Amino acid sequence: MNDIVEINYDYLEEKDIDTVVAIEEESNPVPWTVKNFKDCLEKGYYSLTLKEGKKVIGFAILSVSIEESHLLNIGLTSSKRGQGLGKELLEKIVIAAEVMGSKKIFLEVRISNEIAIDLYKTKGFKEIGLRKNYYRLKEGREDAILMSKTLKKGILSQSFLSSR
Repeated sequence: MNDIVEINYDYLEEKDIDTVVAIEEESNPVPWTVKNFKDCLEKGYYSLTLKEGKKVIGFAILSVSIEESHLLNIGLTSSKRGQGLGKELLEKIVIAAEVMGSKKIFLEVRISNEIAIDLYKTKGFKEIGLRKNYYRLKEGREDAILMSKTLKKGILSQSFLSSR
């Protein structure tokens, strides 16, 4: 019998929020709430889920404005970390930002989250600043590193021209 389970992407829906919050709670000392995720859906942010079969195992939330995007949150269930899935999810978000016309993508990352910082650097993100006391903790606050990546210009026109 074949035990291969398909990994796929889908848009975040309200029915997925409880699972996404559980992933968020595994990842962050002061996690986003159900309301935070519902607000993102209501605002029309690009909200993606990573699924194994029908089970949500990861998510990413991207705010897109005229020329830039902001990765607001990204997470992967703890049992799936270290398998390259977070890198793949980040790549999907970067492509989405490019396709939607963004010239840059920004994100903040906890100064203590060395694994994420290394991942972002391997995907071309550069440290551009520090946000003091950005993240709330149960006791106190933590600084965030502000990172950005310049995106490919004209990805839509390039894709269109190469398909002719």
